[in-house]
Amino acid sequence: MKRSIFVLLFIAVFCLPGAGLCEISADDILGQWYTKDNEAVVEIYKDGETYAGKIVWLAESVATDENGAPVLDANNPDPDKARQPVLGMTLAHGFSHVGGRDWENGHIYDPDNGKTYKCLMKLKKGGKKLKVRGFIGVSLLGRNEYWTRKGQ
Repeated sequence: MKRSIFVLLFIAVFCLPGAGLCEISADDILGQWYTKDNEAVVEIYKDGETYAGKIVWLAESVATDENGAPVLDANNPDPDKARQPVLGMTLAHGFSHVGGRDWENGHIYDPDNGKTYKCLMKLKKGGKKLKVRGFIGVSLLGRNEYWTRKGQ
């Protein structure tokens, strides 16, 4: 009996509308995120009914080549895109909020190897970390990266 009262009290205090701890909005993913090792900042934005992300900042160590020229998307298999700068490129697109803390059905591009992968994202509790999982075929065959919300 005491346990049931505790659970109901917890739900009433933390999970009712307006409390904010159990509510997740599709737009909670919006904002700027540092990628692993703080090499880049990706801004996630709304693109129609889906979500996308573009590179808006690169660390000085990866922003330019040895001659001071902007780093280009040299590994891209499309020759036209291979001549475009990495800074400003759309890195992720097509994500839909599927409920809870999950965004799925998206794709993410890896400028390090010029390949595009299926991708899903999960907002961690507190909204300060974003799990980004790129994969081929099924999500079991992939890898995770954890991005940190800028300003946190």
